[in-house]
Amino acid sequence: MNKHSMAIAFALIGLGIAGFATEFSTMGIICGLGFGAFIGYFVAGLVSAKGNLLQKDFIAMGNLAGKTLDEIKAKVGEPNAIDACTVANTGKPGSLCTWSSSPYSITLLFDENNICLGVNKEIRA
Repeated sequence: MNKHSMAIAFALIGLGIAGFATEFSTMGIICGLGFGAFIGYFVAGLVSAKGNLLQKDFIAMGNLAGKTLDEIKAKVGEPNAIDACTVANTGKPGSLCTWSSSPYSITLLFDENNICLGVNKEIRA
């Protein structure tokens, strides 16, 4: 759910609660909508903060190719998923490690020695 959808949802909840509490007076409805929208944007910011920090940690590491999995884990923590794969240009076994925290996700390709070959997929929703 994006931040605007969350704000609208909370605004409608605020409308219902404030409207019911003030017998649907104009001022009650306006205050309920405003307060609900504020809370919605606030909650949306809290939800996306962890993903923003994860992205900043990866950016701070610079070029990831050549770094070991242990070096990367030391900076950003354990990956959410590790999948076995075959490295296309060598035919050797490798792994895809994914770190994900809404709204950011990054998947890195590692060789059989856990050396990063590069970014496989990066998503910023």
